[in-house]
Amino acid sequence: MIVKTSPLKLIFPALVVVLGICFCMTAGCTSDSSDTTTPKATTAATPAATTAPAAGTTVSGAAKGSVTAVPFATLIPFLPGAPAGWTADEPAGASWTIEDGQWTWATREYSKDDARATILIQDSAYYDVGYWESWDSFIAFETTEGYYKQKKVGGYPAWEVFTKPASYGTWVGVNERFMVYISVEDGSRQDLDAFVNAINYDGIANLK
Repeated sequence: MIVKTSPLKLIFPALVVVLGICFCMTAGCTSDSSDTTTPKATTAATPAATTAPAAGTTVSGAAKGSVTAVPFATLIPFLPGAPAGWTADEPAGASWTIEDGQWTWATREYSKDDARATILIQDSAYYDVGYWESWDSFIAFETTEGYYKQKKVGGYPAWEVFTKPASYGTWVGVNERFMVYISVEDGSRQDLDAFVNAINYDGIANLK
């Protein structure tokens, strides 16, 4: 696979509200949000599955929209408190109508001196929305300016990104339904690890 030669920083953080606008344009969705602090988002690149799923299903065989997304109020308690030295903003959430169903997300922002962090948890209801739209386009690479690396977090597939001078992010895909996104700007890898390790991924996986 060939990586396009656009500047590396163009695939790093953009506002999630821009994602929301794009989703609405492509899927005809409407939103029902509460206190929607807009988290930062990142787009990048994962190898396609070796076996294509049946039309309208995920790799696991779950049909898109075959479940009802949990309310964003259910996701909010999974947003951790601030690590030592950090301050947490009030959490926010939103629900989006798509086709005959909904998908939801909850987010929280954190600060420490000049550093900022964002955590977002998304329930896609198996629709190809939000961060799942980017997931299957991720590729592993490393340059003098940063990298994308495939890994596991809590036993779940994940991608970690770094771009100079101090921008870090991690996506964790939970059961091909939930997505957890963590970003740290003007912080350290240790800051990223503190947030990544503070999340109860198994608890999220058990949500119905």
